[in-house]
Formats: sequence, structure tokens, C-alpha cells
Amino acid sequence: MRFSSSPIKGKLMRIILLTSGAVLILTCTAFFLYEFVAFRQSNKVQISTLGKIIAANSTAALAFQDHDDAYETLNSLRAEKHVVAACLYDDSGHIFAVYPLYLKESDFPASPGKPGYNYVNSFLVGFEPVLLEQKFRGTLYLKSDMKAMYERFTLYSFIALLVIAVSSLLAFLLSNRLQKIISDPILALAATAGIISRENDYTVRAEKKADDELGLLTDAFNQMLTQIETQNAEITGLNHALERKVVDRTIKLEQANNELKLQNEFVEKILDASVHHIAVLDTEMRFTSINKMTEQIYGIKRDEVFGKSYIEVFPQSKDSRAHNDIQRALNGKYVHNPVTKSAIINGYFENYFIPLKQDSKVYAVLILSHDITQIMEANEKLMRVNVELEKSNNDLEQFAYVASHDLQEPLRKIQVFSNYAEQNIDNKEDTKKYLLKIKFSAERMSDLIRAVLNYSRLSHLEEQFGQVNLNQVIENIKIDLELVIAEKEAVINTGKLPVITGIKLQINQLFLNLISNSLKFSNNQPVINISSGILTANDVKQYPELEPEKRYVEIILTDNGIGFEQEYAGKIFNVFQRLHNRSQFPGTGIGLALCKKIIDNHHGSISATGELGKGASFSIVLPL
Repeated sequence: MRFSSSPIKGKLMRIILLTSGAVLILTCTAFFLYEFVAFRQSNKVQISTLGKIIAANSTAALAFQDHDDAYETLNSLRAEKHVVAACLYDDSGHIFAVYPLYLKESDFPASPGKPGYNYVNSFLVGFEPVLLEQKFRGTLYLKSDMKAMYERFTLYSFIALLVIAVSSLLAFLLSNRLQKIISDPILALAATAGIISRENDYTVRAEKKADDELGLLTDAFNQMLTQIETQNAEITGLNHALERKVVDRTIKLEQANNELKLQNEFVEKILDASVHHIAVLDTEMRFTSINKMTEQIYGIKRDEVFGKSYIEVFPQSKDSRAHNDIQRALNGKYVHNPVTKSAIINGYFENYFIPLKQDSKVYAVLILSHDITQIMEANEKLMRVNVELEKSNNDLEQFAYVASHDLQEPLRKIQVFSNYAEQNIDNKEDTKKYLLKIKFSAERMSDLIRAVLNYSRLSHLEEQFGQVNLNQVIENIKIDLELVIAEKEAVINTGKLPVITGIKLQINQLFLNLISNSLKFSNNQPVINISSGILTANDVKQYPELEPEKRYVEIILTDNGIGFEQEYAGKIFNVFQRLHNRSQFPGTGIGLALCKKIIDNHHGSISATGELGKGASFSIVLPL
């Protein structure tokens, strides 16, 4: 039976018993806590003292390297049955002797710890330095169990339970007799009230049994019955008059309701004719009105949403900007947001949140919303065009730099070596040497021009996006680079990679460039690891260039090559940026720039980390 519905006798006895029991339990608990703390402190002092004695007796054994003497000293710990393990370390930190003998060295710490004693996993563990004439000779290790405390607590628990049982029995006997002093008058008063309730006889009066507070309660109860008896006669007369007034008021109320209905229909027609989305929420953010445009845009019916909360109808809008603006309007603030991206449907809106007030108190919020999605899409398209134009300008600047520097270098060499060949035309050996240099310079220039053309082609996205299986891409690249992989005995470890949406040729070019670089920029046997993982929403927020509503995969490619200094991590993706000697590692310096361009075309992200002589790691983030 629940406490609130039990008889008052039972309540009084329970209160007395629970109070007594709580005091006893609290007292016993405090005693146990005190014993626990006191025992731990005294046990630590006792073991510490024992440790100092054993350490003092072990100085000679350690000084003369006498194992038998050391064991005899430790064996004296048999007198203390709670010491379960002990050992001596020499001055080099190696175990010199153990107690008991059946324990192995692996059962003890590999090396001595700091001097002192601490409780670890129900054991007291300590280290005591062994000193001879203030000279360090070794360390004593002691380990004691807590069985003494557990034995003492078992005895205390039995005594505490016995005391609680006897005290509870005494409290029960006393409470059973004493509670009648309070419960009997109350029960008599309750019996009188029951008679009045069943028979509606307000002439009955309760018997007063004492002059205490219960007697005052009986007097008040009897006085209340007298007043009720008088008021009943008055109410009976008033009811007849009230019935006549209710009939008159009902007729007037029906007339007013008809007029209000006509007004509401008129207002509803005006709202339904509006091109704006209109809704009204009460102070609990429950819908009280919406127009047809709101029904059409959000795919809801007014009969289905009336009385429901805003979050119940649109759970995806919780903590959104519109949700916060509604709360601000409920606090009396007029809110206007020229541009808001909807958390409910795909689109942009200009929103007004107008607090509706009566006597300076907000009773509802009027929401007016205008669809500006087409305007925003036009603005976004213009911004994308501007971004592409800016990228094209940057590309032109880099091409101009190439034309003025990188492309000029092989041209200058061709001119110089042509003059040398012309001046030494009679010397066949010199002429042959200069012609060979001219050939190399022409090939270098051809490679640069081809790289520039490849880079420029990536600006034109005539290729269609489609499903790209990254596992197949990597396997194809392994086949293409089969000879180089075999020549360098390279190892390429690949985890399971996902299928993404992209331009297959460009994705193939991306990983071909990265794997080729890892194979080329390596002085040892190349080891390349490729793994992937899906980014969480919080991970995506770490990349400002990514779109938060999309899902992305991160591919990590690491190698053990020559690496690079981390300070150049932001420059290696620039066109013709080289960090290593061209004679040792030939190339155009445009491979990673092509990778960056491909990633930009796929609206992803690429970054690199490295350490000189220890390899590099590339993080490629692409949309799924």
C-alpha cells in the first residue's frame, strides 16, 4: 500500500520507525567510516615502522651481498601474517631477495618506486630506503593485505545489526502505544465526516475529546458544518435565479459567436489570398492559424497542425534560427531577418516575427515569410561565377609567371648553348655536348608546356560526373605503374575504399600523381598505405571550404619517402613549386598543383603533412 493512502496509525508508526532507523544507520555509518579511516592510518604507521626495522636489519646483508642473511631478515616477517610479499632491491635497482620464496621476481615491481606507503587495489604497498651511515644501500618493498580490517568490520557489522534489531523492536512497541493519543481523535473526526458525506446531514456534530490542537480542529469542524447548513439554504434560492440568467446569457452568446464566426471567415479569406506564408503561434508555440500558402509550401493541413507545437510539426527546426527568432518575438521583440535558410524545406526566406500584444503582454506571434529562393540562387550563381573568374585570373597570373621564369629558363639555355655550338663548330666534341644540352632544354620546355596545357584543361568541366569505385581506380593504377613498382619493390597497402560521385579520369589522374610521387621521391623501398573513413558532421565543420549538409569521405595516403619540411605544406600545391633538387628528382613541379585543381573541381579538400626524411601524408576529402 502506498504511504499516502495508508491509515494514519500506519503513517505515525512508520514515521517513528523510519526516524529511529535513520538515526541508527547514520550513527553506525559514521562509526564505520571513522574505523575505516583510523585503521588505514594506524596500519600505515605500523607497516612503516616495520619497514624501517627490516630496512635497518638489512643493511649488512646488502653491504656484503649476503643473500642468506637478506632472506633470514625478510623471513622474520612471518610474525606479521598480513604482510603477503616483500623484497630487497640492491643499490642498482635489481631484486636481491624476496619473501616468501615461492614468489617470482615478476610478482614484484621491476624497479623500486618513490619512498613512502600508499593503498593500491586493497593492499598497502610501500618502499623504504636502506641506509648505512647515511649511504644508500638499497630499497625494501613491503605489501600488506587488508584482512585485519575486514575481520574487524565483520564483527562490527554483527554488533550493529543486533543493536538496530533491538532498537527497532523497542521503537515499534512504543510507537504502537503512543500513536493512539493522536490517531484516535482524528479517526473519530473522520468517521463523523463520513456520515455527513454519505447522508448529506449537516446537523450532525463531532464529539470533542480534548482541549489540544485536535480539540480546536473539532470545534472548527463543527462551526464549518453550521456555516454550510446556512449557506445551503441560500444557495438553493440563488440557483433558481442563476438558471434564468444562464438562459438569457446563452442566447446572447450564440448571437456573439455568429458575428465572430463571420469576422473569422473574412479574415481567413484575406490570409488565404496572400502570397506570403502566414502563421500564428500562441505563447506555448502552438499553431492557432495558418494560411493556404503555408499549407502548399510545407505540405501540411491546418486541421492537422492546430493545437500542435511548432517543434512537434517541424522537429528538424529545433534550435534553428527561425526557432530562436520565435522565442525572441514571444519575449516582445520585433524580429526581421532579410535572409534565412529554411531548416524545413530547401529554400531561402525573408521572415518577420511580430509579437501580438494585449495590455502590453504578448499573447501570440504572427509569422510572415516571403520566398526569396530564386533571388538567392541568382546571387549564389553570380558569386560562383565571380569565384571561377577569380580562379581563372589566378591561373593566368601563374601562367604569366611560368612564361616569364620557368619557360624562359630552357629558352635561355637553348640560346646560350646554340651560340657556344656556333663558336665551336670545328670542335665536334664540344658541339655534340652543346647540342645534347640544347636537346635536354627543348625536352624540358616541351614537358613544361604539356604540363601547363594539362593544368589549363582542368578548368573546363565538360566531363560528366558519375559513380567512381576508388578500389578499381587504385587497382588500375597499380597495373599502369607495374614496372616502377616491381623495379623499386614497392609495397602498396590499400583498405576498402568507397564509391564516390566524380569525374573518373580526373580521380584516376589524382591518385596516379600521388602514388607516382610517393614512388619517385623515395630513397628506400617505398611503402604506401591508403585508408579511408566517413567524416562526421563535426569533422566536416573543421573544413570551411566544405558544404556542411553534404557527406564526405576522407582518404589518407602515407608513404615512407624523403618527406618535406612542414613549413612548406601550404606551398607544395602551387604550380611549378619544387622542394627538391631537379637533377636528383626530375619533374615539372606541377603534379600536386594538378591534384589541387582536381580536388577543387570536385568541391573537396586536400592537405599534406610531412617530416624531412620520414615520409609524407596526404589527406583527400571528397563528397560521397
